[in-house]
Amino acid sequence: MNTFQRARTEEQREVRRRTILETAATMLSEMPVSALSLNELSRRVGLAKSNVMRYFESREAVLLELLESLTRDFLTEVVDQLPACVDRAASPTARAESVASGLASSFASRRMLCELLSAQAGILEHNVSAEVAARYKRGAHEGLAGLAAMLREILPEFGDREAAEAASMTIVLVGALWTHSHPATAVRDAYANDPSLVFLRTPFAATLERSITVYLIGLLTASDR
Repeated sequence: MNTFQRARTEEQREVRRRTILETAATMLSEMPVSALSLNELSRRVGLAKSNVMRYFESREAVLLELLESLTRDFLTEVVDQLPACVDRAASPTARAESVASGLASSFASRRMLCELLSAQAGILEHNVSAEVAARYKRGAHEGLAGLAAMLREILPEFGDREAAEAASMTIVLVGALWTHSHPATAVRDAYANDPSLVFLRTPFAATLERSITVYLIGLLTASDR
């Protein structure tokens, strides 16, 4: 546990904010979002809960800012690297399959990002002010615009609307599929006790790749009409 003295300069306050975010990330490597409490976060940071709330108004505000940071880093890397892995001379369908494969693989390697995305709408966007929500949404919109621009570069058959729709749906699919592919303990026990329920399991990476592929090809087909 760290022990901080009062932050008196803007630089010190920024260090404090980064420490809170880094500590939250460490905790999420040990526990699910539902188990992370503001009390335990405060204890690990070495601040009173009231002092942590000088920097973040709630637990959800901490996690939303962490999600924004993780998403920004992820999209920067994907936008920089994925286009080089796609054969531009291939058919639109083959390019869509390559994009889906690359995105699914990249998301699957980032457990914390996927878990936070799965909690975004149902948990993280609650118990925050309109100001915090707007700040997060502005950052998310900027990230989606970057992803949409990459999709248009690889799939020029898309117009702006289709590319934006594909980018948004990719994020929705990640959150939804992560939730279903990482069920609660009771559901896992049900699978173990009744093998006939195994058909309900959703392997994350494979299902995400398939879902993105189908969606992209569907948009390509619709744009040809």
